[in-house]
Amino acid sequence: MNLSLADQPTLPDLSDDERHLLNLVATPAATLLGLVADVLRTRLFGEDAASWADLWQTNPSTARLEWQDGPELAEVLEHLLPRTIEGTFEGVPGLRPVTTFDAQAQLVWIGTTSPVALHLTRLDG
Repeated sequence: MNLSLADQPTLPDLSDDERHLLNLVATPAATLLGLVADVLRTRLFGEDAASWADLWQTNPSTARLEWQDGPELAEVLEHLLPRTIEGTFEGVPGLRPVTTFDAQAQLVWIGTTSPVALHLTRLDG
């Protein structure tokens, strides 16, 4: 079945509760988390899988990713930071490192009108 909005009868508008919740959760931080998950989905959840991973936003301009075991932080950064390899763009456009340590990093995403902070933490199991 192929859903096309043009073929549908007029759809009802969002309720006030739906619009309020969307304003809380459909933020630049949520968009960034989607981009991060898209880049990492095969790495954090692949062969060298993390035993636990969680992504969330604490406010519209702050996002967090924590995982236990799985890839080292440097490996995750290698996948996330933007670069062009043999003419193919990889990583998250506009993501820049601010501080990095062995198991923690803070990055900033400049891919939106307001910068978004991304905190990465690898927990040892």
